[in-house]
Amino acid sequence: MLNGLPSIIYPNQLCKGCLVGKQYRKSFLKKSTSRASQSLQEIHVDVRGPIKPCSFGKHLYFLFSIDDYSRKTWAYFLKEKCNVFNCFKKFKALVEKNMVIL
Repeated sequence: MLNGLPSIIYPNQLCKGCLVGKQYRKSFLKKSTSRASQSLQEIHVDVRGPIKPCSFGKHLYFLFSIDDYSRKTWAYFLKEKCNVFNCFKKFKALVEKNMVIL
């Protein structure tokens, strides 16, 4: 269809990038195969940061805790990454104390 464009003889002349781009991928499952059956049975924890610019309180990091069963989320703001473990211990004490409420 185009004049001067070299023809490609399959598969000897396909580049590695073309082959990778055409690979088949399985789609993600619509429903998780493992899910908690009660509140606080499984907690997902994620630390994000450092963020630029820092917050008004000079916090550079976030600690997110998500309950797998109820999807309830807790967010904590941290000034330094070394404070993650202490913050998690406080979170654990809080949810164990208030477990009846959840």
